[in-house]
Amino acid sequence: MSSVFSSIGNALAMCWHYGLQKQKVEMSYRADFLVQFLLSFLHIGVQLFFISALFFQVKDIRGWELPELILMYGVARVCYGWFSVTFFHMCVGFSDFYIIEGNLDRPLLRPLSPLFQLVLENLNFRDISQVLTGTAIALWAFANVEPKIPFSAGNILALQGFGLLGAVIFSGVFLTTASISFWIKDRVGFSSPLFSVSEASRYPLTIYAPWVQYFFSLVIPFGFCAFYPAVYFIEPDNWQGWLLAGPLIAIACFSFGSFVFYRGLRVYESTGS
Repeated sequence: MSSVFSSIGNALAMCWHYGLQKQKVEMSYRADFLVQFLLSFLHIGVQLFFISALFFQVKDIRGWELPELILMYGVARVCYGWFSVTFFHMCVGFSDFYIIEGNLDRPLLRPLSPLFQLVLENLNFRDISQVLTGTAIALWAFANVEPKIPFSAGNILALQGFGLLGAVIFSGVFLTTASISFWIKDRVGFSSPLFSVSEASRYPLTIYAPWVQYFFSLVIPFGFCAFYPAVYFIEPDNWQGWLLAGPLIAIACFSFGSFVFYRGLRVYESTGS
């Protein structure tokens, strides 16, 4: 048991040191760091504006009101924030930086898990701001939905727990698409279309056709990154069965993504130069 805790402690220490070095690199260009930080808030503000503008024309969307949609958006931001801290930058730059430019050689020469090293190299603690912003948005929605959701420690912990669960699902799905680059090399990669898909999943699944609902629940389960966690707070009795499936789906997504990644390592050929 002590060896398990020691391994976890070592892994957390490595995460801290890798992340600290990454932040030092980013802070060397302070103006760029500040601009990106402000743009992330601007992006969130624009999205909230368009959601609110929609409700100036209609009071509800198939029974869903504005505070409920804001809650789903807040939960989605928390999920996306934790994903951005850990896997986002690795998945987006994997094809170009690691496969085509051959930078994957370096992690393969070290006596550590290659996937673990890639995640550590791309940790981005700056994106904690997205987690905090998403939490603030969700808490605003707690106070404005009917009936109101209490600001209890349990609900706030549940919100972060759902965020981490959704981040695992995001990571598994995007790791799978990033790993396709082992076989089909393209500088842009295959993750970009998924971002558009994930945007659609931030709205209530019940406004879509049944096949779309099942698609976002079982095929690309982004529904567990926004909709199902939100309805846990709004109507827990009606959606509890789906929510209980969340951890199993998260494990399945990440396991499949890891399998595709390590299967792809077998065909990795470096740059050939």
